[in-house]
Amino acid sequence: MSAFKCPKCGKATGGNEKFCIECGQQLDITCPECGEMWRFIFEYKYCPGCGYNIKKAVANKKDLKEK
Repeated sequence: MSAFKCPKCGKATGGNEKFCIECGQQLDITCPECGEMWRFIFEYKYCPGCGYNIKKAVANKKDLKEK
């Protein structure tokens, strides 16, 4: 995977890290409905696995599982 910036601190990652080496932010998101996992880099509004509205869940402050 290509490099991208951490969504929390902006530090460039190598692309394969599971956590930011600068601030410890988890770099993967897991859908609370179906378990599909993706990287923060994609900034999906809906889960690519089941269509769950991720942005609505964040707006409602529902916790997303991060592994």
